[in-house]
Amino acid sequence: MSGYILCQVKRAKLPYYIENISTNIYSIEELCFYLYHNIYLLDSTIINEELCFWIRDELGLKKLAQKLYGLLTEELKVGDFILPIFKEINYLSLEEFRKLNQQIQKLAEEPLVLRQKLKGDYLMDHGKYVNAIKVYQKALHDKAEGKPEESDQLGGQFIGGIYHNMGCAYARLFQMEEAVHCFSKAYEHLRTMASIKSYLYAVYMESGVQAFEDKSEELGIEGARKEEVLKEVEQTAQELFETEDGQEYAQALEYKQAGDLEGYRKALDIMLERLTSEYHRSTGY
Repeated sequence: MSGYILCQVKRAKLPYYIENISTNIYSIEELCFYLYHNIYLLDSTIINEELCFWIRDELGLKKLAQKLYGLLTEELKVGDFILPIFKEINYLSLEEFRKLNQQIQKLAEEPLVLRQKLKGDYLMDHGKYVNAIKVYQKALHDKAEGKPEESDQLGGQFIGGIYHNMGCAYARLFQMEEAVHCFSKAYEHLRTMASIKSYLYAVYMESGVQAFEDKSEELGIEGARKEEVLKEVEQTAQELFETEDGQEYAQALEYKQAGDLEGYRKALDIMLERLTSEYHRSTGY
């Protein structure tokens, strides 16, 4: 894909809202950009009749919308659906689309739960922690209910990886109780030093140094190794507390450690209310 592509079709007055990444798009160029760079997110949340209606009503591309609507079947292949959109403005060369289609086909051949984890990881990388958690939860549910052959192929390490990443998402949202639970489950499956550090970090953030000491002893982390982990945890926590969100969370922890649970809940509510307001301002919803 070379250079800049000027808008060839009118911009929409009303945007199309992409729920996965909490983003509004206003043009077919923006739609093509999203489709090209987010192959892990190409599912029913974007490939649906609402998108067809938006293309028809807001962009005025009636023939394209009609063609896409006709492709919406249970056997729909993602590549077949997005190709007409790219062709509408010659967004990709044939070689670029061939390579993209190969990526999509390769992804489609992977087990469903693996595709879900990759989707969650992608959302995590782009700071969409709430959506990532929903995807990870769905992956864990489908893994538990999945086909035996998929269960054999994707074992404990895979499940541990999902729990670890979900714990990271909860930690980024300052929901430390949930983070502790996820890191605990991750440690059960992974039994690695990295999983121990994540677990102890969440315990430290949730309940303080004494809880860290107690959990370290329970996990058999003692002496110089414990001091090394504590130093890493404290450094990570300090970096977090220097952020605006971290300062608010630190204040909430002070209330909790002082036994003032009412103050703790109010401080968390204030922080979450601000974060929610920022979310709505950034998305327009």
